[in-house]
Amino acid sequence: FDVPFQHLHQQCMKMGFGHPPPGQTQPAPGCIWVRRRVRQLLRCFTRCCSLCLDCMDILLRVLGPLMVLLAVFLIGFVAYTFFTIIVPQLADEGTSSPMLLGQLALGCFILVNIMYNYAMAVCLRAGEPPPFPGEGDAEAGDGSLSLRQCQKCLRSKPPRAHHCSVCKQCVMKMDHHCPWINNCVGFNNYRYFCLFMLYLALKRPPNFRFADAQCISLSWLISLCIFLALCLLGGFHAYLVVTNQTTIEFHINMGNRHAAKRKGEVYRNPYDLGHSRNFQEVFGPNRFLHFLWMMPYLAKRPTGSGASFPTVSELEPV
Repeated sequence: FDVPFQHLHQQCMKMGFGHPPPGQTQPAPGCIWVRRRVRQLLRCFTRCCSLCLDCMDILLRVLGPLMVLLAVFLIGFVAYTFFTIIVPQLADEGTSSPMLLGQLALGCFILVNIMYNYAMAVCLRAGEPPPFPGEGDAEAGDGSLSLRQCQKCLRSKPPRAHHCSVCKQCVMKMDHHCPWINNCVGFNNYRYFCLFMLYLALKRPPNFRFADAQCISLSWLISLCIFLALCLLGGFHAYLVVTNQTTIEFHINMGNRHAAKRKGEVYRNPYDLGHSRNFQEVFGPNRFLHFLWMMPYLAKRPTGSGASFPTVSELEPV
């Protein structure tokens, strides 16, 4: 009967009754009540945060198609203003024919590339990992490879893959979920996302006065706001490309650097292969100065399947 009595004694001690064992002080009943209330508040706060995140995911799924339509409308409005108002106004002001044809050709080139890269970023799947193999398949495979399984979507989870709570699936080399394309940015569509931002930034605000026309004024404001936003976002993604990181890995690596610094060590991103190789990991084996990478319909595709990536330790010494 010693075990039941010991259990009963412990329960009484938790409730604030009885005498504590020798060498221990009995906590006051008020302290126990405060601890319980704190634990209840923490549980309630955790549930509220989880509920808010679930509501945000639902909101992004609902607003995604609307934001895509809004983006297409804004691009179309600015293009309409350029071709139907600005170009005729340039012709009326006596702009030479070669200059006018050059403006038209450049405008068409930028517009086609904006719409092509945007359509590819929206429609192309970011990169879904293969199904997790069964026990028989896992034994038949290479035993040196440690396969991970996502506990949410139950698919394979290769290196650099993360689970998207909005898409409800894992994405290979996931960068983030972008509501403006209603899709995740991952291994398959990251270069199209970057090129879309690049060509969108090239569409600079026209040099006209605000009083010229309402459409020109509104297009000028839209273009200026987009340009300023892309200077920040595009600059950040340019840094990520040359350092071979994703947005998620950027935050993870920052934490790893701080932890290593406290230990007196130096942390290095294992996927940082140098600026040239990092660039080719995103835009394919195309030379930067040839500028063929700016036309993905002509350039070579990035190598690899998204399930594995070269690391610094795998590089051959020069």
